[in-house]
Amino acid sequence: MRISPSHRGERTLPVDMTPMIDIVFQLLIFFLTTAQLAQLSLAEVELPLERGEASDETAEAGLIVNILADGSVVVAGQATDLVALSLMAESLVAESAGGDRDVRPLVRADRSAPAAALNRTLSVLQRAGVGAVRIATDPGA
Repeated sequence: MRISPSHRGERTLPVDMTPMIDIVFQLLIFFLTTAQLAQLSLAEVELPLERGEASDETAEAGLIVNILADGSVVVAGQATDLVALSLMAESLVAESAGGDRDVRPLVRADRSAPAAALNRTLSVLQRAGVGAVRIATDPGA
C-alpha cells in the first residue's frame, strides 16, 4: 500500500513586481531630470582645440562659468555681470572654507571670445578667493 503525501512540492509565495517597477520608474525620472538640469548649466560654446591635461580623476565643479563669443558671461543659463560672479564665487569659497574640498570652478570660454573677457573673469575669481580654475578645452579628433 502506498501512502502519498497530501502536499507534493513546496509552497511558493507569488512575487509582486509592482514595487520594484515603481522604483525603477522613479529612478529613471530622477536621472532624466538631473541630466536635463546639468545640460542647462552648459552654454553653446566652441571650446579651444587643445589637448589639455590628461587626468583620470574627476573633480566636481561647484561653479561653471561660460564666456560666450561676444564676451558676455553666463552662469547657470543666465547672463551675469562680473560683480554677481564675484559674489557667487565668494559664497562658494565661504561654504568650502570649513571643509576639505578645494574650490575649482570650470571656465568654458568660446574660442572666438576676446581674451580680455577671459582675463577679467579669471581676475574676478582670483580676487574672490578662488585658488585654482579649470579651463575647458576640446581635445579634437
